Amino acid sequence: MPSDIKQLTAGRQLTGLRQVLDCTATATALRQGPGAPGEPPAWLALLCPAHRDALPGWPGTTADTEGLRLDCGSVLDYRPAEQLLQSHADLWLTPLTGVTPKTYAGVWPKVLDRADRVLRARLGEDAADGGDETLQSIAMMLEMASRNAANGDLYQATVPLAYCETLAQRL
Repeated sequence: MPSDIKQLTAGRQLTGLRQVLDCTATATALRQGPGAPGEPPAWLALLCPAHRDALPGWPGTTADTEGLRLDCGSVLDYRPAEQLLQSHADLWLTPLTGVTPKTYAGVWPKVLDRADRVLRARLGEDAADGGDETLQSIAMMLEMASRNAANGDLYQATVPLAYCETLAQRL
């Protein structure tokens, strides 16, 4: 692992590993998400040359990094569960289901339960057309996330959501 990544990750608890882009190119750049003042970055996104500057909406600084062997779009996340969940909502969950965390005052078990119900209803409508296998897979993982959140384990809820995020890129 390059020394600059070692310094950024040393002694920190990884809370999520995500794949936010459908790109199989090898990452050569590192974008660092803003952290709290005086704290290391909240997340590290590994990007290929084509995506390095193609994501102007992403906060954080970029730097060249040699020797990476992860695919472009890999994100090492160090944020608390609530921030990870909000990121999922912003990037794919709300656009896919129309469910916004604000509607449920950020009570994540309620947000994920409602998103699960909306997606299952959508699948019921799509079943007459044969359905969409990717959407069915997302629904299965979203149901798991909803159950984990209902059981009080928000970090565990983020695991299937990371898989959903990768699948949602295929829609």
